Amino acid sequence: MVEVEGERMADMRRAKKFAFDVGWVFTSSIIILLLHFFQKPIMARYLGPDGLGLFSMATMIVGIIEIIAVFGINGALVKFVAEYESKGWRDKVYSLVSSAFITLLIIGIISGVVLFFLSNVFANIFDMPLLSSLLKIYALAFPFSLLHGTIISYFNGLRKMTYYAFIRILLAALSLMFILVFLIIGLGVKGAMLGTVLAIVVTVIIATTIMRKFISFTFSDYRKYTKVLVSFGSRLVGATMINEIYNYVDILMIGYFLTSTDVGYYAVAISLGKFFWLVPRAIARVSYPAMSEYWAKKDIQAMNKLVDRATRYSTCILVFAGMLVIFFAKDIINFLFTSEFLQAILPLIILIIGTVTSGIFGSIGNIFVSIGRVNMELIISTINTIGAILLNIALIPTYGIIGAATATTASYMLNVGIRIYFLKKILAIKLDISWYTKMAMLIGLLVVLFYVLAFLNCYLSAMIALLLYTIATMKYFLTKEDRTYFISIAKHTLDVILK
Repeated sequence: MVEVEGERMADMRRAKKFAFDVGWVFTSSIIILLLHFFQKPIMARYLGPDGLGLFSMATMIVGIIEIIAVFGINGALVKFVAEYESKGWRDKVYSLVSSAFITLLIIGIISGVVLFFLSNVFANIFDMPLLSSLLKIYALAFPFSLLHGTIISYFNGLRKMTYYAFIRILLAALSLMFILVFLIIGLGVKGAMLGTVLAIVVTVIIATTIMRKFISFTFSDYRKYTKVLVSFGSRLVGATMINEIYNYVDILMIGYFLTSTDVGYYAVAISLGKFFWLVPRAIARVSYPAMSEYWAKKDIQAMNKLVDRATRYSTCILVFAGMLVIFFAKDIINFLFTSEFLQAILPLIILIIGTVTSGIFGSIGNIFVSIGRVNMELIISTINTIGAILLNIALIPTYGIIGAATATTASYMLNVGIRIYFLKKILAIKLDISWYTKMAMLIGLLVVLFYVLAFLNCYLSAMIALLLYTIATMKYFLTKEDRTYFISIAKHTLDVILK
């Protein structure tokens, strides 16, 4: 009896810690969402579709190169910091983080030089001359960008989500401020990139100062722990790199087959669509180190509970947000980006369908990495990427950005199916199919209701559909325990915002 009570209390503490951490990450995600909500429209109004397309291409190229340069070290850092800290190996944590910091500083300097000299090559491939100057500007901040990832990975691994959240918010806020200043003084797309670079540099300087309060940097066992990070990271980098290409393949193909203006239209659709990743990524940031800890302790029951809660919570939130944006897509784009970007409406709607479906499982996206099965991520990412490339090649030349959105959504569906299969096969995790079937039926009924009532008043019909969804979800799709978690997260989020 005492043992059962102890297990119940331990489960409650884990749940409370999980809710607290998700609250911090979710709060920061909401704030970052709002900051980006202003940043993209501001850039769109100052730069137009062509300038926004150039900026998007540059940041996409940089993102892929950074994944290669990091070599999976940051992902390995989260895993091992979480495991070492859970065992009380504080000295090993210091050595591990110091090794990652030094190694990525060196790699960042080398990668920045390489990017600087290869900038013209990328500009020629995509036939965008101005792309070269944007890449050269970003090359100056490359070492700082890699260090930023190391710092937030450290706090993520420790599950000190307050500092993790602060650093992310700081970067988003400084980016918005600097970009706005440079656009106002007339520096155009180069000013937007310069603002991004300056924000990264300032954020890393401040974050490093904070980090020094929690860690004693040391050169002790540098080679040993660098080998640990690289050994695991090298298994992770292939999957991460392929996954990054998978995320950006549609923009890459649009840039190659179409024009920077088309990239600009699509960037609006995909930026709004990718906001939906904030919820599952907020949960994933917490679930990844938690699952690593549970796996190290062989607590499979806790892992199963975490997967169940993470996916169901993501579903409830993402479906509501998805319907909200789809119902008001035209008004949102017209208000935020002006009528010049209305061509992004249909791609946006198509992308949201795929993003919501994929985002449900994005909350546990690193589960195979957390248990050391990096090869599974590589297999899944490779299959998804090949499928996405083939679909984009087939659809973009004929259907333009609508074809790109369709190809991306189809590849998201493929990704979900594969992950469900391997979750069941490798970890014996079974999802509540009945729960998801009922949710799908509810969504279908509400969408039909919206379009039936839309001829009277589309705004009224949207509000009715969303209200019915909220009532049905709270009453029939969430348990009393679920509602308690949601309330605790909401209270914590509100406390953080008010403070």
